[in-house]
Amino acid sequence: MSIFKIDRSVVVDEKAMRHRKNELYKLVNEIIDQRDLETLMIATLSKIAFIDYLLGLDIMENNRLNSMIDVVNRNRGTNHQLTDFYIRF
Repeated sequence: MSIFKIDRSVVVDEKAMRHRKNELYKLVNEIIDQRDLETLMIATLSKIAFIDYLLGLDIMENNRLNSMIDVVNRNRGTNHQLTDFYIRF
């Protein structure tokens, strides 16, 4: 058994984050036609991008998110781009 001292660290459970990301994609599909939920749509897409950041993935290579943004743009007449959700600290 090992004991680790974690000081000012964040531990990310990859399995849980991937599950959460899939649930967020489902949420986007459910609300895509509801025009009054624009703020929730943007927040959800931002959460997906943030999970990618936490997992160390490059958002610019997330084809699923890019496709989702294209679908949102077609359904809502918006012009969001993948770079709008790019997160870097």
